[in-house]
Amino acid sequence: MKTTRLLFGTTWRGAAFGLLVGTFGGTAFGALFGNALVFGVALLKQPPQDLGFNDLPAAIGAMVVLALIGSVMGAMFGMPTGVAVGLMDGLLVGIVTRLFFFPLKNARVYRLVIAVMSFVVTTPVSWIAFMLIWLLFANQGKADLMGLGAISVLPALVAGISAGLISQIGARWYEKLEIRN
Repeated sequence: MKTTRLLFGTTWRGAAFGLLVGTFGGTAFGALFGNALVFGVALLKQPPQDLGFNDLPAAIGAMVVLALIGSVMGAMFGMPTGVAVGLMDGLLVGIVTRLFFFPLKNARVYRLVIAVMSFVVTTPVSWIAFMLIWLLFANQGKADLMGLGAISVLPALVAGISAGLISQIGARWYEKLEIRN
């Protein structure tokens, strides 16, 4: 297999799966975060004992609207972040594959190395990307960096775990090509 084919194959797969994970992960996080943030603040301002059964339809309507807005916003930021991180991870997978696993001798070790590497690289890069997105919309002079950093940990871990799991698809692609050759 030529190096260009290997690098192209791993890179476009990384970008494509990054797009999917970024879109769906951003959608889910946006929907949950929008509701958690707004209802958390609302409950702090109005004690739960003041809420009655009559408030339930309005609360459900608000949750649906917030979930839709959060989903759209999450997807808008998850897509480019997923593509960028996926491109970088895919290229790195291709480089490591070419340098250390060409030709493939031990598929089990290869899959483990690729999964761990994808997790270790994607998690901090995603965390930085999420922090930059938060800071883009925050008042930088008044932004709580510790709070934003803490909020960004969970989606970064989800992105890292997803990258580790999805890297196995690329690993199997490479294994099949090696078996054929």
